Amino acid sequence: MKKGLFLITIVSQLLFLSACLDSDDGDDQDLLSPEIGPFANSSNIMPEHFSVVAGEAMSIPLAFEVSDASGISEIVIESHSGFDGHTHGRITNTGEFVLFRYNHVITREALDDPFVFQSDAGEDPTIYLDGRNSFIPDGALVLAGPYHFSIKATDVAGNETSYADNTTHHGTLYIQRDYAPQISPVAIDAANRTVTGSVSSNSANASSSDIVFLWIYISGRNEENPMQEGEISEEWIWGSSNWPHQFRPNTGADLPDHQMIDLSDLLSNEQAVFDMQDNELLTVWAEDANGNISVKFFE
Repeated sequence: MKKGLFLITIVSQLLFLSACLDSDDGDDQDLLSPEIGPFANSSNIMPEHFSVVAGEAMSIPLAFEVSDASGISEIVIESHSGFDGHTHGRITNTGEFVLFRYNHVITREALDDPFVFQSDAGEDPTIYLDGRNSFIPDGALVLAGPYHFSIKATDVAGNETSYADNTTHHGTLYIQRDYAPQISPVAIDAANRTVTGSVSSNSANASSSDIVFLWIYISGRNEENPMQEGEISEEWIWGSSNWPHQFRPNTGADLPDHQMIDLSDLLSNEQAVFDMQDNELLTVWAEDANGNISVKFFE
């Protein structure tokens, strides 16, 4: 009798375990991160990758949508300096200038609809570059240069968007300013082996300073991941940088001048410039004594 009762108990436990394994909880477990996409009928998330904020513009348009079938838990919009790769350090004090920073967290409690968030639904769709941004003191000048920007999201099941699979929206935007080094258009004539273009300090702007660093490199476009810069195949460096960088040396040959640099003098004897392929870019990266950086790309 006891043996029969023992067998019934074991069978009951196995049936219970089987029912747990076959339950809806296992089949319907949410393993998908939230989706981040363009707002409404737009074709792109704003700001786009490689966006340029030029002239005297003091704001950056922000437009996107986040959706999740289980419910959104948190959205984080963030930007920080890309001057130094990802070391996020500096060598010298930049005085009156400040880095542009932005960090805004939207929690579930702030959402009108926990399943879909649209960036202009009850939220300011603009990122500011002046005192309206809590990270920038009134009257401060924002350092020109490249900044890393991202939109991340987490759902109620704990699934997070990721940089690895591009479910996190991320990229680089460039703040250009008149007080930063001025880069004129660069033209390459391979047949005649000539390069035209220049880098100069803007003497008409009282906040300008001497050019202290110049980095010119050739890179291929990243076809597999357009939101990332391509691999550098050739580079040239002059001067000394304010920013320690993980992807290149911080010092190079002496600069020929600190106010006006003729790129013809620097590049006309460099064969790699004339051997550039259609899928390659020539990048000119110039930095001044205040730490401002100007970056421009040329085909």
